[in-house]
Amino acid sequence: MTTASAVSRVGTRTLAIGATVMLASLVAAPLAFASAGPDLPKAVAYLVAPTQLVDGHYYEAFAGSGFADYSLVLDGAFALAAAGGDDAALRTLVGFVGTGGKDGAGRTIDAWTGIGTRYASGGAIGKEALLAEIVGADPHSFGGHDLIAAIDASVCTQVSVAPDASCPAVGSYRYSPSVFSQALGVIAQLRAGDTTNAAAPLAYLRSLQHPDGSWPSLIPDTGNSDVDSTGAALMALDSTGSAAVAKGQAWIATQQEADGGFPGAAGDSTNSAALALQALSLAAATYAAPIARGVAFLAAEQNSDGGFNVAARGQQGSDVRASTQAVVGAVGTSYLALSRDLTSSPSPSPSPSQSPSVSATPTATASVSATPTASTQVSATKVSASSSTGAAAAGADPQSLPATGTELGLAAIAAALLLVAGTGLLAGARLRRH
Repeated sequence: MTTASAVSRVGTRTLAIGATVMLASLVAAPLAFASAGPDLPKAVAYLVAPTQLVDGHYYEAFAGSGFADYSLVLDGAFALAAAGGDDAALRTLVGFVGTGGKDGAGRTIDAWTGIGTRYASGGAIGKEALLAEIVGADPHSFGGHDLIAAIDASVCTQVSVAPDASCPAVGSYRYSPSVFSQALGVIAQLRAGDTTNAAAPLAYLRSLQHPDGSWPSLIPDTGNSDVDSTGAALMALDSTGSAAVAKGQAWIATQQEADGGFPGAAGDSTNSAALALQALSLAAATYAAPIARGVAFLAAEQNSDGGFNVAARGQQGSDVRASTQAVVGAVGTSYLALSRDLTSSPSPSPSPSQSPSVSATPTATASVSATPTASTQVSATKVSASSSTGAAAAGADPQSLPATGTELGLAAIAAALLLVAGTGLLAGARLRRH
């Protein structure tokens, strides 16, 4: 063998191996490099459109009724806080709720929460308090009430006697007959630093977990296992360091459908998928694969108007409630950590083509309202806020509002490497023939 022939073989082999390794690395790269999540700017545009948001203030329970669906108003605000991009609309919603705004029937949110009456719902008040906490307002003085004190007053100290069903158990909230409501009340108390008064509701919530890791949908326990309720419960328990959280996440992961969705009351549901993603994103490294499939599922259920279907099968068409939850789920931030402070000066929203900043881990404030911060700028390739690990899970800045779409960079690099490898092999063959 001549020296030139040996050199050519070594060079050719090295070139081919190098190209193969680089290609393998690209193929194995995180899905964040090829944004596959929902189009969040389009989703926000759908949620704030005049056809959805009456006078820019509220969503109706029934079209043309004038009756606000206050629970949906709060869901819409949570979605805008998670996705960013329209602080003006978010401020309008917060102002409507926080200043006693009236719907077309002259009702305020107090008519929904029952605050100040014997029918006050601790879970509903907790959801209103959560909005105040998310946007940096004081839940002790919001909507004309001390919402935290009202939640505290709604904690049951004894079981009610039939036909009164207001207090099914010690530690439950009055007139809050679902695990989801129980979780929202606990989250609101914990975010407010009201840990002493949250102890009994938290213990009761933990007691409802089934041996397989799931939670039921209703209180008292009806014996079913529900993805939505389990997701909400895990967000409430996350700050406690309880082993119940890991057990619940493992159960949720087993419920994922082949298409990436999760079962709910409506079938293969976007609502359920979103809540599952929030819960799994609490341990993003462990559940990166199911999170990626779940985000892709949500993207597949987004319609051309920006809204989302209720479920993968059945009647199709954008639904406001499903869309609000899908947006929060795509971002991936837990309700315990979701934060978009409107008390500071507003910053300009990035254009849909901007890359969000990404940090290794989110940082937490003194309270439990952690806010992810940006430390590493990713500019070479666009990363979606709803990437394979979820924005919160990956540490992406929730204030950004990136669009998603197919990236051509990966394919171009792969093609270039194949071309280089092919050229090297051809050159080596020619040298060997001589």
